[in-house]
Parts: sequence; C-alpha cells; structure tokens
Amino acid sequence: MCGICGILGAGPEDGALLARMAETLKHRGPDHTGLLDEPPVALAMTRLSIIDLSGGNQPMHSADGQVSLVFNGEIYNFRELRAEIEPHFPFRTRSDTEVILNGYCLWGEDVFRRLNGIFAVALWDRRAGRVLLARDPMGVKPYYLLEDGDRLLFSSEVKTFTRLGLANRADPAGIAQFLAADYVFHPDTAIAGVRQLPPGTLLRVDQATRRSEAVRFRTPGDVRHDDLPADAAGQKAVIKRVLDEAVVRQTVADVPYGLLLSAGVDSMTVLALLHHHGLTDNLRTYTVYYPDNASFSEHTPVARLAERWGFRNELVPLDARGLRDHWAQVCLTFDNLDLLPTAVALQVVCGVAGRERRVLLAGNGGDELLFGYPTYRASQWVRRTRALAPLIEALLPPLARRLPVSDDYLTTGEKILRFAQGYHRNPDLAHVQWRHVFTVDELSTLLRADYRVDSAETLYARQLAHFDEGRARGFEGTLLDGWVDMRTWMVDSGLMMWDKAGMAGSTEIRVPILDLEFVDRLLALPEAVRTGGRPGSKALLKEIVAEEVPADILALPKHGFQAPIATWLRGELHDMFRDLAASLPATVFDHGLIDRLWREFDAGQGGHALKLWTLGALAGWSEAQHVTW
Repeated sequence: MCGICGILGAGPEDGALLARMAETLKHRGPDHTGLLDEPPVALAMTRLSIIDLSGGNQPMHSADGQVSLVFNGEIYNFRELRAEIEPHFPFRTRSDTEVILNGYCLWGEDVFRRLNGIFAVALWDRRAGRVLLARDPMGVKPYYLLEDGDRLLFSSEVKTFTRLGLANRADPAGIAQFLAADYVFHPDTAIAGVRQLPPGTLLRVDQATRRSEAVRFRTPGDVRHDDLPADAAGQKAVIKRVLDEAVVRQTVADVPYGLLLSAGVDSMTVLALLHHHGLTDNLRTYTVYYPDNASFSEHTPVARLAERWGFRNELVPLDARGLRDHWAQVCLTFDNLDLLPTAVALQVVCGVAGRERRVLLAGNGGDELLFGYPTYRASQWVRRTRALAPLIEALLPPLARRLPVSDDYLTTGEKILRFAQGYHRNPDLAHVQWRHVFTVDELSTLLRADYRVDSAETLYARQLAHFDEGRARGFEGTLLDGWVDMRTWMVDSGLMMWDKAGMAGSTEIRVPILDLEFVDRLLALPEAVRTGGRPGSKALLKEIVAEEVPADILALPKHGFQAPIATWLRGELHDMFRDLAASLPATVFDHGLIDRLWREFDAGQGGHALKLWTLGALAGWSEAQHVTW
C-alpha cells in the first residue's frame, strides 16, 4: 500500500517536480520514498509497509532491467500467482509487487486481468517504449490524470496537482454533480483538466509518439466460475463459502489488522467470519458514535457483542466541536469533493485506529451488491406504478412539504420528501436522483454562467450510461439498479471517501465483500436468489451468515452510516457554516437562494441541513485546494 505518482513525457528538469509530487503523498506511505527519474518517464512511490516489510520497496525492476513498476494496493491472490510464475522467473522478494512485475514479464498485459486485489499500477516497459497505467476492476484505489502540455501527470490524489499549483480551476460539471449528489462522477473530477482512470481500465501511453489508448481489461462479472449449481440452495452454499474465503484471504499481512465496526450486517459479517476462524484474538475494532444525537449512533449493540465475544472495541466519539477541530484537514483530505457528512467521522476513526493498526477491514459494498438501501424498494415501486406517474407528480410533493421537519435519523417524513423530489416517470432517472441534495430545478436557480445545469439527462449522463451497459449485460429491474450503484455511487463516493480517510491516517482499508471472486459469483445469481425476494433487506446475506452472526444483531433494523448534521448546524457549527456558504463566489452562486435556505432552516422549515452542509463543504474544499472559479 502506498501512494504513486509520475510524469510521462518528462524532461531533464522534471526530477524536482517529481520529488515535490511524491512529498504530497507522504501520508499514504511514510516508510519509504522511491523515485525513478529516467526521461521521458519519471515514477515515484511512497510506501506503507504491510507485506514483506524489508523487501517490497519500489520502484521495483525486472531481473533484466527492462521493466520497472510502482504500485499502490494489495494483491490477495499473489501467492497462487507466484506459484504459476516462479518456474519461469525467479523471485528476489516475498512481495505482491514482484508478482505483478514478473507476471507481466510472463503474461504481458494479461497479468492485470488475473489479479484479485485493489490496485493502481504504473509500469514502464523500456523494450516496448510504453507506460501502462492500470486501475483495479472494482475501483477501490483512486487514479487521477492531468494532461499538462506534452506531459501526462498521474497521482493517487488530486491534491498532488492542487497543492503544487498544477491545476486549481473548478470544473463546472464536477461542481454541479457534487451539488446534486454529494459526489463527483468518474471520469470527471471537481478540478478542470484532471480526470479519473475508470475502474478496470488499462491506459497504454507510447513514449515516442505520446499517443495513448484506453482499454477495459476486466469488468466485474466477466469471469465465469463453474461452481454455481442450478438450484438456489446450492448457489447460496457456494456464495457463503466464497465470502468466507475472501474474508480470510484479506487478512494476509505482516502487520496486525483491525476492523471498522458498526451494528450493520456487513461489518458484523466480516467480524463473525473472523471469529469463526479464530482470527479475533489480537483483533482491534473501532466504532464511531455521536454524543450530540443518539439516534445516529450504533455503538450500543457493538459494545454488547464485544463483551460477549471478548474482543477489544474502541468507541470513538465525534461531536460538533470535534468536527470543527478537524475541519481544515478534512477539506484537504477529501480532495475530489468526496465530502459526505460521514467523511469527518471516517477520518477521525481512522486516525485513532491508525495509531495501532496499519490494515483495517471494512464492510463496504454490501448495500450495493446485496441490496441494503431503501432506494431499491423505491425504484421497484416506480416501475410498478408508472401508469400513475401524473397523479404522483401532482399530489406527492405538496403533501411532502407539509410534513414536520425533524433532526433525527432518516424519519418517515424525510423518506417521503426524498421520494417526492426524486420521483421521475423514467425509472433510471428516478434511481439516480434518490440521493439528491439539490434538485435540478434548484440548481437552475443556484448556479450561474458556465455552471448552469440544462437538464437532469445532462447532469446525470455519466450514471445513465451505466444503465445502458448493465442492460447489455442482461440486467433488469433491481439487478440493474444494483449494477449502476456498484459502478457509480459505490466507486465515486463510498470507496474514494474510505480510501482517503484511511490513507490520511497511514492506514490501508480492505473490503472483503468486494473481493473479485465473490463479486463475480454474486453477479451471476438470478434476481430471486440475490435479492431474497425483498430488495432493501439484504436477505441473502442475512441467510448465509445466520449461523455466524448473532440473531439479535441480524434482527436490528437497517441503520445507514449518517451524521447528525442538522443538530450540529443548529448549534456549534451554525455560524461557521453560514460564513462558509457566504464565501462562495457571487459570480457563480445565487446568494439570494442561499440566504433563503438559511432563513427557512433557522425557522425550522424545509429540512435544508444537507443542502447547507454541501454548500459549506464546497466552500471549505475550495479554500483548502486553492480553487479558482
């Protein structure tokens, strides 16, 4: 695990720039910095030592000196791959890095398709005169690119470019996406000129001609396994076995590991499988909670289970004052506006965990792959009631606006309001709008000049393209919704937020539920098995782990990872966030609308907390990243 960066088309004078770029990633890898300055190629890495602590430094070079590589991530099947490669190429280390390097020497580009792991790789093949940039198929590791004249720069983080003044102008499309959905849709970013390498993509860059070509080397579900029986009971047995293997496989490390734990079934499943295999003796778990509003916290059942099973759980409190104390660093960390309200909680809990653990397991992906969000039920309802669309569009919004406002966790009124505002007779548009912050109509008033939004179809074009891809793969209904969430929301919001929170504390976050072998099999299941007939319930996951996870934990109602922002904005953070929103440039933002949102919020009307958070987060990010508008 590390941070990587580089310059393709580098000149003799770019060595100093490479060193400065690497310095911006020092938090991702405090143990070692390695540089390769060999114009026209310059590569760098900062290493967090986890596997082969003494022998895994990078850049790493092939035995003949013709291939060099820097790599961020972990390869979970590196031992199996090494057994295939070793008869052909000798190994000098025990690292997974050398498996990629020697695997390329044996298989060429096909090595990337064979990797089961999380990775961002840059490989310099001198014989072919080309550099290969590759990102893992699930999109767990970030990869940012910047074209700068004749050079192509890349990095694990956007702030490599913003802190060095290489790119600082706000991107209108990315800003509108964040205001609409609280995240930016790949391959866009919030900074003009910076783009993301999509998951499962290989970018070939010829160093003589400067030509580049992007190819998809693997998409989740591409690999078909022959161990799924025809009957539902047999399919569930295989799914359980493969998930069990994935959790154990992802504990491989030469340092102790911990677990980010909530009362949700996803992280509890990881914990239960670790416990089943006797892997909790030296385990440390970490749970964040909110003293300001208990309805958002899940620490009570976690503490109860820790006492029952005898592992050490550390409760990490976060209140408004704690958020204020961490605010400047948070705005620097989440450099592509990966700034959901829970980002602060993640950074705080990872900072605490990082004092003891360099590897943290987490339960990411269960809601998207196994349909835990209530949005799946909402989308199912839209499809079933399309004939009633005119009536729903006429009656539901006025009704929703009359409901009382509450600052507690996901009240019935908030669900109805979100349904009313996100509803669209096109089920695809409805599904991508459920998580909206500002509606398209609101954005047409809020934003000015080049930032203005034309239509929902334009705003959400990146997401809607994934519906087309999913249909081409045979998905419909709830399976299609899950495919789109896996390729959009999960990658661009959840995974990027968790990666950056972990690496800010020099800690690697692993996600066993997103293990490629497990995902490939899940995507091959029929809808009735994968949803358990109840979208929004994670019925399949609860069934296959019923023997390992205590019944009282499985019986807990769904409680998403959220933060009490309304409570905070009515108290300690009120003036701070009002000042932040006021600092947004009037050339881009309509401050009449912003002032009205604050007045209604202060009067207990409208439920605008998330909108006000998003405006404040945008202003804080803009200051931290030295953004120009």
